[in-house]
Amino acid sequence: MAVVCIVLGVWGIWDYVVAIPRATMQANRAALLSDVIQPALSTELGSQEREDASIVLRSLIQDQNSDDTKWKSSLEVFNGALGGGGMELQKEAGALLESEFAVYGNVTPPSKFDRPMQWVFMLCIPFGFYYLWKYFQMKGRAKKYSLDDNGTLTTPEGVWESAEIQDIDMSRWIAKTGNARSTWTAKAVVRDGQKILLDDYVYNDMHLIIGAIAHRFYPEEWTPLARRVRTETDTETEEE
Repeated sequence: MAVVCIVLGVWGIWDYVVAIPRATMQANRAALLSDVIQPALSTELGSQEREDASIVLRSLIQDQNSDDTKWKSSLEVFNGALGGGGMELQKEAGALLESEFAVYGNVTPPSKFDRPMQWVFMLCIPFGFYYLWKYFQMKGRAKKYSLDDNGTLTTPEGVWESAEIQDIDMSRWIAKTGNARSTWTAKAVVRDGQKILLDDYVYNDMHLIIGAIAHRFYPEEWTPLARRVRTETDTETEEE
């Protein structure tokens, strides 16, 4: 979950900062080519359409915020062709128009909802770090669970010697009915009747602790691996 959230968040940042602005810029260039430059070049020299288009191009060429020299060079060629420049320049502008259409002509302009939508993905980043923190927290907590060879049980709730462990509640362990999530849990009953949850769903190899305690108290029912002891009755039932 941490990886998924962080990847989605970084993806959202990339789209918001790079991909969407770039697509917007390319869509604007495509619109300039199709709506301004191409119609103006198809009119006669000295027409009002050419003059209006030339004003737009000069404004873009003088724009200090643009550092795309190749695009500015193309605009200068178009602007020169709109003002005349001879037959060769007109042909050059026509060929250049086709090549620029090949680059920008098929760009789909971003929706007005695209950039706001990226905030949904970017907000995944805090959740990613939360899951990452939670993972290491749970990993550290898992190291506190142990059962020594002498039977001493150590958990985040405390430490109990073998004599202090009074029983183990296996009523939900691999049960066939009820909450499926709880079928991976058992409860060690320690002094004063306190029940300590042993959760194999969350913590790896918890079944070894559960099995060791269960086998100690109920050797005829549970194996050290927390599996039910197979009886002759069980075998006959399976065969039937």
